[in-house]
Amino acid sequence: MTLNSHAGDGRCLRRWRLLAGAVGLVCVAIGLGLSSRGSGAAPVDATAGFARSIAQREPTVKTSMRGRPLAADPLVSMPDVWAKSPRARLRFSRTLSVETRPEPAISEAESHPVAQPTPVLREHTITVRSGDSLYKLFKARGLDGKDLAAIMALGKPARILARLRPGDRILVYSDENNRVQGLGHERAGGKRLDIARDGERFRIGAEARPANAVIAAEEVRENSNDWLELHKPTPRLERRMVLVGNGDSLYSIFKENGLPLSELAAIVASSEDTRGLARLTPGQRIEFHLTSDNGVSKLVHYLDETRTLHVRRNGVRYDSKLVDVPLDRHVATANGVIDASLFVAGQRAGLSNNVIMQLVEIFGWDVDFALDIRAGDRFAVVYEELYKDGEKLRDGSILAASFTNQGKTTRIVRYEYPDGRSAYFTPDGVSIRKAFLRTPVNYSRISSRFSLRRKHPILHKFRAHRGVDYAAPRGTPVKATGDGKVVYIGYKGGYGKTIVLRHGATYSTLYAHMSRFARGLRPGRRVSQGQTIGYVGSTGLSSG
Repeated sequence: MTLNSHAGDGRCLRRWRLLAGAVGLVCVAIGLGLSSRGSGAAPVDATAGFARSIAQREPTVKTSMRGRPLAADPLVSMPDVWAKSPRARLRFSRTLSVETRPEPAISEAESHPVAQPTPVLREHTITVRSGDSLYKLFKARGLDGKDLAAIMALGKPARILARLRPGDRILVYSDENNRVQGLGHERAGGKRLDIARDGERFRIGAEARPANAVIAAEEVRENSNDWLELHKPTPRLERRMVLVGNGDSLYSIFKENGLPLSELAAIVASSEDTRGLARLTPGQRIEFHLTSDNGVSKLVHYLDETRTLHVRRNGVRYDSKLVDVPLDRHVATANGVIDASLFVAGQRAGLSNNVIMQLVEIFGWDVDFALDIRAGDRFAVVYEELYKDGEKLRDGSILAASFTNQGKTTRIVRYEYPDGRSAYFTPDGVSIRKAFLRTPVNYSRISSRFSLRRKHPILHKFRAHRGVDYAAPRGTPVKATGDGKVVYIGYKGGYGKTIVLRHGATYSTLYAHMSRFARGLRPGRRVSQGQTIGYVGSTGLSSG
């Protein structure tokens, strides 16, 4: 039998080969299914892959009903089949080899976040002086110039930093690398600008001091690099005492001592009490506490023996406090007998002129010390002595006194009202105050008495002198003899500068030859008894 080959025989052969390969693949699939049904089938490890599961499978031995082992199934040795079928292995590995990815582990650091360290900053407190600029202040403290440029580039609100005024206060917070973390600017008028760092930029309006920051001056750190001075000593202040003279003002005192005039304006405008510094009185003392650059750290104005004004710097402003320290009062006594005059007898008894004049004023309602005094008259007085810091300053008020004139004794006691006023009464409670004072001025002598015929010392003519002239030093206060109303004030011929007071509908008094009038008096103004209305002079036809 002869087999002839034709052109299509090659194609048939290839078809048979393909059919045989398909049958082989079906057999492999059937073998895999049978092996997975067996009792010893290995589970597929999804995490290790299909090939690893098959490779680790334990061999299975089948037995007969009599217990004899049977021949091995050719499909049981799956590793051999798997190795001989690469295409099937690839196909099944893509289908069955599924890996389950484990959940990512959470580290302990992520589950418990570490708190950020608290920044430690340095606080620069700067008071602007004349000629200072922000560039100079930054450079003197070693602050970052790039931060200064960034701050100045913030726009219109930051332009105030380019026009600093003496007395302005600047607070700068910087880290250990001298990078600015915040800046505050405060002007004496109360205007404030706050700038805070926001990353690599700066922002206006935020608090200059970070809320969670610690100022290094308040914290002592071990093993520090000493990049700042934690314990800065208090600078020593220079004390300078100035005595106010005639014509002096606070402006002239500041100028003569080279003190900043900007601080003068801040001191005077700080409170109602400090405005009195614009009206200084000769003899007052002002004490200055000055810094090294001649700035006023503290000012003490001694107003009088008990009152003191303290003005202390507080940032760019000044705080003031009026301190009133009462004097120590000691009780003293004295007595004497008049042989020539009350002044001589009083000085011999150790009384000061102040106490002697009080005696004249108190008993002047009943005794005319120019006409009624006689040799042998007696006096006794209980008065106060005022001390400060153990040193006697002066005599105080009379507490009680007695005066015997021509055999008649008058006793008085001082009484103080709740509102601070005081008056003198007899032991029976009768006030010694009368409708008119016997003498309107503290005089040393009477230069001319009342007379209807007196030769005038200047005109050299005889004419009536319807009054009494009291000789006293120029400038001695003249007091109203009783309650009344001013009906005339001005220049009146030979009387010179004159005031006429009307007391009710019946009486009037005239006060002439004065050097000047008290302030605030004008026609129609009411005055009270003992009120100063003018001062002793020699105007008009007066011999001096």
